[in-house]
Amino acid sequence: MIEQPLTIYFDLSPDARPTIGAVGEAMVQFERMAGETVFLMEPGIEFSLVYQYSAPGSLRIIAGLRGLVTKERLSTLAIIIATTLVNNGLSHIQGKAMDEAIRAVAGAEANTLTDEDIKRIAEAVRSVERSETVTQPRREFYRAVEPDKAITGIGAAPSEKAAPPAVVVPRAEFNDRAGPAIETLIEEIESQRVVSERTEVVLVQPPLIESNRQWRFFWNGQEKGAKMLDEHFKQQVLEGTTDLKLAGGVILDVTLETTQVKRGGLWHNNSFAVVQVHGWRQNAEQAELLLSHGSDDDDQNDQNTQ
Repeated sequence: MIEQPLTIYFDLSPDARPTIGAVGEAMVQFERMAGETVFLMEPGIEFSLVYQYSAPGSLRIIAGLRGLVTKERLSTLAIIIATTLVNNGLSHIQGKAMDEAIRAVAGAEANTLTDEDIKRIAEAVRSVERSETVTQPRREFYRAVEPDKAITGIGAAPSEKAAPPAVVVPRAEFNDRAGPAIETLIEEIESQRVVSERTEVVLVQPPLIESNRQWRFFWNGQEKGAKMLDEHFKQQVLEGTTDLKLAGGVILDVTLETTQVKRGGLWHNNSFAVVQVHGWRQNAEQAELLLSHGSDDDDQNDQNTQ
């Protein structure tokens, strides 16, 4: 299986060493950020971290992307993740236009990129930055390194070369990239909740490969995607060790968790996950009845009264 390296670079002060706590917490948040980016762009890709120290004055941590896709796709994902980490959330990075910044982040890889490739990467960066599951851990990354005076810069590159990345975020920008004050973060945390319910859903499409891709279901009159967290059931389906026939009219009895966020004083559905499959039956007539149920406006789902 092809592996694509991705370097997270810490520029260090010659007079101090970074703390394990700062670097460790930063990498936990980077792993969250990169993992969510990979899931949004290519759910079947594996993502892992390997620690590697480099020359004095800097610290490199090498991440690896692996998956059953082309080398070019892995390289593109690495560029997207690296750009997302050092991007300031606007259309420029340290005064560079987005296309210039992407070429700088890509380094030698930029020689193989066309203008159309650059455009697609820029759109992908903007797309993943619309997800709070990506931007929040990025803010936490900078919040983790900001108190450690030994860390003077942060960079990322889609390679494992020892040379510093072309784009390095200076310490002076850490605080701005960390985002709002802790009080605001507490409000954000309190503005999210998980609602659990046992319900029946109609199976539309299970990914029949080992991956983190969302499964597709119908319930409440709508088709939606949800993470399948019942690993035992997932493996049974992949291995074909159940009497479940993947045909029309498959109805699953599940525990469904809905993550909701509060906006404008109202709760809105943000994501779904099947945490347990209790059983199933195959009944096309019943499936049609389920599908005929009217929508409950998806956003509210009668949760505002709870």
